[in-house]
Amino acid sequence: SEEYRELKLNQRFAQYATAASFHIHACEGFDPESKGKVEAAVKYVKQDCLYGESFRSETELRAYTLDWLNEVANIRVHGTTKEQPQRHYDRSERSHMNHYHVAMASLDNTPMQTRKVDKTGLISWASNKYSVPMEWQQSRVGVSEANGQLLLLDPATGELIGQHTVSLDKGLIIKNRDHYRDKTQAVEALEAYLNERLGIDVGRAIAAQLKATMPRFYKDQLRGALDVLKHYGELPTALTAHLLEREELTASKMREYIDAWFSAEQRGRMADDEEDSPVTIDLSMYRRISHVNAQRSLS
Repeated sequence: SEEYRELKLNQRFAQYATAASFHIHACEGFDPESKGKVEAAVKYVKQDCLYGESFRSETELRAYTLDWLNEVANIRVHGTTKEQPQRHYDRSERSHMNHYHVAMASLDNTPMQTRKVDKTGLISWASNKYSVPMEWQQSRVGVSEANGQLLLLDPATGELIGQHTVSLDKGLIIKNRDHYRDKTQAVEALEAYLNERLGIDVGRAIAAQLKATMPRFYKDQLRGALDVLKHYGELPTALTAHLLEREELTASKMREYIDAWFSAEQRGRMADDEEDSPVTIDLSMYRRISHVNAQRSLS
């Protein structure tokens, strides 16, 4: 299950991901730029291959599915390519296939180079040009190639910021359209709403905690936090201080902490009256993260 891009995995899937050495990321719903048209293929298998069928064993299911692939799916003319999928794959795609797992450990032995991003958001690599995320335009990014993948890295931290399949052709411009979305405007608006809701100091501190905990899904966490807060009135100062004491904070955890606080208050289990116990809000996390971001921008 997923909420605010926070995942709760069943044990078997988590074990498989660990064994196969890949990271699981939740894609935003109804966003083909990040997700791709995966549902159509699933629908095709369900409605064409499996519809109305029953099987006595997994072995029988596997044999039937393989026969369907060889006799139906892979030889039928595809509506978009106007070719048989198997023929199209053999001619145009097979030579570009790579192992699905990019061994990030191999980066330890792969020297990182840097490239200057031009004003159109492109870098040059092996006679081709590749896009980088908008926030890195006209700056320098780290670049490393591993297992046929061009890895775009934060030169200061080595963090992966983007990825392309390396093209064997020459003179191409290879773009990921998601790189050209200006996501900073949406984030700034959400941060402003959070500051308006909680006050500037508390809002910034909460935002810093959300960003430190889930930097990849910071925008979704901001949305989640605002969604959580709309169900409550003004939060007591002691409660906001309690939230800021957490080492990690997510939108769903924020809801749990707030619910637990008010539930304890209703049961009369609060140790001190808020007016008798003034609380100083710790903004050290916000200042620390702001300092790091400032240094990164200067570099």
